[in-house]
Amino acid sequence: MSTNALYLGKTLGIMGIDRNGQRLIMNAKDAGLNVGVYLDHPEPETTKLADFTIIGNYRDKDKLTEFGQNCDVVLYETPAIDSIVLRYLSKFCTISQGIDPLEIMQDRLMERAFLDQVNVNVAPYVTVISLDDIYQSIDSIGYPAILRPIQRGLGEQSLMIKKQSDIARAADFIQGGTYLLESWIEHAAEYSIIIAVDNNGVSQYPLIEQEFDGNCQLVAAKAPATVPDDMYQEMKRIADSIGEHLGYHGILAVDFYVTSTDNLYIKDIHPGLTTAGNVFAMATNVSQEEQEIRIASGQPIHFIKTMQPIIFLIGRQKQQAALERQELIRNNWKISFFESQKNDPDAVCAYVWASSPDDNLDELQDQIDDTEVWLPMNAEEESTDSAADDEQLGAEPQFEDKPQPSAAPIQPDLEIFPDKDPDQDEDNDNDDADK
Repeated sequence: MSTNALYLGKTLGIMGIDRNGQRLIMNAKDAGLNVGVYLDHPEPETTKLADFTIIGNYRDKDKLTEFGQNCDVVLYETPAIDSIVLRYLSKFCTISQGIDPLEIMQDRLMERAFLDQVNVNVAPYVTVISLDDIYQSIDSIGYPAILRPIQRGLGEQSLMIKKQSDIARAADFIQGGTYLLESWIEHAAEYSIIIAVDNNGVSQYPLIEQEFDGNCQLVAAKAPATVPDDMYQEMKRIADSIGEHLGYHGILAVDFYVTSTDNLYIKDIHPGLTTAGNVFAMATNVSQEEQEIRIASGQPIHFIKTMQPIIFLIGRQKQQAALERQELIRNNWKISFFESQKNDPDAVCAYVWASSPDDNLDELQDQIDDTEVWLPMNAEEESTDSAADDEQLGAEPQFEDKPQPSAAPIQPDLEIFPDKDPDQDEDNDNDDADK
């Protein structure tokens, strides 16, 4: 199948879905669409509303072909889906968000070059390929610094360098290829602007303030957030400029760091639905999921209007009993529970939307604090900065509580999907593409 628009009875395919995808599926079904989902591992709770689900490796040509042939339009809901997979699917269906923009977002060097072109302030950085490069470059970057692979991917590692003696630990970290050494931005707050982009332009959702715990896990998202007007205007300019020049169509999040001296830096840009964006299920007249479906379907972007201030919170398994008690006594909370995972106290068990009858976010925050359900967020938990300063080699910090596919990304130079007859050189299909 292939078409540039979706309408009643057509099929939307979703790659790399996460728990936010359940609402995306529901909105697609409400629009009269059939929904197919491709995953590399079963997620029955998330996909139970889909018309069909294909479970397979992201390098499985037969299953990808089956999926593409049964879809009219495919969305990717994680930047971890390799572009070579999407180019293969584009033989059978439309990739409405675009593939070239994803390649920019997946490559840290390309992303920074793009941000330079649109006059965006990013952390100082250099490219390195060896320990000698790090020793020679660290003085210009300063301490602390972070060493990251150029290519974003699954299971990637980052290394915090706080002093010169830490550099020696990078010997086991650098295993060939090019890396990015960048300054760590000490920040006082984090914000996000979610934009909806189509051929006719860019529409912005209200500013979100994000709060994280000491493990870089999202705890809360507040909207609309308040910052000095000149700062907000610059955030809006940056978001508009990215949306206008990236070539992406759909929902896109632009995340920011703000320092204690009110300096503004861009933290990240990433495609698809975000967990923090769930705040707009109640804060605005149109949710991020509704907007994503409209854009993929070829409909115009719905106008965005703030309806009420909302604090959106993540409930974890260890908080479930407390949340169940709060549900019985709070007339201004809406709680959506997920399937219980009692063996994992940090597993997400609920989304919470708290509103104020007086539209007062400060009073609402006081009410949330008084419950002590999220007490570590305000009292005992270490800050995001201290988590980032962890001296251990570790996985790339996920500032989004967003599950990612477990399969390793495909390496483009392996040509997993050659244009020639697939029956030729079948051995190429079995090449190990793991990093």
